[in-house]
Parts: sequence; C-alpha cells; structure tokens
Amino acid sequence: MAERPVRFKPPTNELRKGNQVVGYTDRVYSLEGNTDTFAEILVKGDLSGRLQYNEHTIRIVRVDTIIGLEFGSQGPRGPVWKGVECEVFR
Repeated sequence: MAERPVRFKPPTNELRKGNQVVGYTDRVYSLEGNTDTFAEILVKGDLSGRLQYNEHTIRIVRVDTIIGLEFGSQGPRGPVWKGVECEVFR
C-alpha cells in the first residue's frame, strides 16, 4: 500500500496564489517537516499570505536578503529573495 498520495502532475518550481504564478524557486524542493528554506525565489507577484507549492500550502515567515536587481550568468533578473524560510501546512 502506498504511503504517499499519488501525484499525476510533475513537480514544478512555481509558487502560486490562487490560479496565478507569483514566484519561482531556484529548483524543485521536496518539503519535509513543518518548516523549510528555499535558497532563492524569483518574485513575480504578491507572496503574502498562504501560497501553493506542489500540492503543499506554505507561508513565508522570514527572508534573509532581498535583491532588487541581480546580475548573473544568465543576465539581469529580479527582484530576487534569498534564504526564504517557509512554514509548511499539512
């Protein structure tokens, strides 16, 4: 018997609020425990309140660094949040 629920959609790096994509994580994370930390989020919308991330409900608790415009190997992008701690709701 399966211990985890069956997923029909492949996991993505999208953060959603309602049906709208409001951010992208730097990679796909498997959320374990009551809190987890994303290394980096590319912000595209309102990240306040409860968000959906791969069939989990999360809430951002703390951000270490907020960068308005970051220049990297792929060119400029932003805003970028780094060291984002989230509360995971089960």
